[in-house]
Amino acid sequence: MHYGWLRGMVAVGAMIALAACDTATDPDLKPTRADVTVTGSTTVPLQLVVSTDFDEFFDPVSGVRGQSLNSADTLTITTLPYQNTVILSDLGKVVVDLSNPSDTEATVRLRVEMDSGQEPYDREAIMSEGGALRYVFSFFSPTL
Repeated sequence: MHYGWLRGMVAVGAMIALAACDTATDPDLKPTRADVTVTGSTTVPLQLVVSTDFDEFFDPVSGVRGQSLNSADTLTITTLPYQNTVILSDLGKVVVDLSNPSDTEATVRLRVEMDSGQEPYDREAIMSEGGALRYVFSFFSPTL
């Protein structure tokens, strides 16, 4: 069987989705910075990864959406609270990943607030080894 027409329709659909996203999104509302705050209690170091340079992907077979980081800042947080302002890329996107590499539990709260009025990300967790809180925001993200 030939599925060339199906591939063509998928490509056209993707282009329409991209165009719709870009025309429906008001550039004046694009955030320029994100305030990242980590609070809670921990006796072990936590790892914070922040990136404004990443690509998004979607696997239609598995339904998995993810990010591939091109570059990132990685910090070890030894004392809480922690606060930093991140300047976003021209595309208005950011990935914030807080994880616990230790086998000792940590009780944490991650808050990420954009300067353009989006609802802040605000989550609490008791993280054991490998536990993580992850926030991803893309202003011009295509709907796939």
